[in-house]
Amino acid sequence: MAEIKIDRLTLNLSALSARDGERLARLVAEGLGAADLSTEKSQRLDEVKVRVWADEKGNVDELSEQIVAAVLRQLERTL
Repeated sequence: MAEIKIDRLTLNLSALSARDGERLARLVAEGLGAADLSTEKSQRLDEVKVRVWADEKGNVDELSEQIVAAVLRQLERTL
């Protein structure tokens, strides 16, 4: 299992309240922390960018799952 170290996570959240934004950041961090990457390679990446759009309902749980999945897909392709 690969180890992920994230120095900084930036989320641009124009449509969420501060409380929902904090919750989203926590859920994303927990999701990435629990992730199991299928690579053993060690590589430093300076930046990974993904774009995910929230649905009209503003479901923070679903949005966090989408962000985690997008980041993991990008890492799998890159590593």
